[in-house]
Amino acid sequence: MTRKALALVLPALILLVVLMAGTTMAMQVTKIKPDTPGVTIIKEVTTLKLKVLPFSHRIDPTLPPNTGVLIGPFTLNSGQELGIYVVWSPSSATLLIGILNAQTSTGYGAYATGGSAAYVFNPGPGSWYAVVFNESPYTVSATIYIFIISQ
Repeated sequence: MTRKALALVLPALILLVVLMAGTTMAMQVTKIKPDTPGVTIIKEVTTLKLKVLPFSHRIDPTLPPNTGVLIGPFTLNSGQELGIYVVWSPSSATLLIGILNAQTSTGYGAYATGGSAAYVFNPGPGSWYAVVFNESPYTVSATIYIFIISQ
């Protein structure tokens, strides 16, 4: 393999290895819409210990109990979705993973346990934040990947 070919293939292979770290080869991705059963609809926003992080496709936050991060905002066009993949420890921690509309502060999400989760949100066009919130009574170390998916 030439250096030029390796330079083109290597970043994709590294991303694949990073995404698969700590997961089994058969990763389940859940597509989330507001009317999906078991989805928590966020109807109001209260003051929480959240910090807004600059635009990033990967972050590694430490989340104390009852704290979270807002990542973005990301502008989605028609036909685009927001993918959120989170790996965390301890795996017994419960995280709320979701999205919030940047203009209305409404959104939706789902609770996850087990140390890793992947969700694809289809909120429609607009400006959206990815949200990861630690519902657990102990500190969580996480790695969060954000993807804008075009159909």
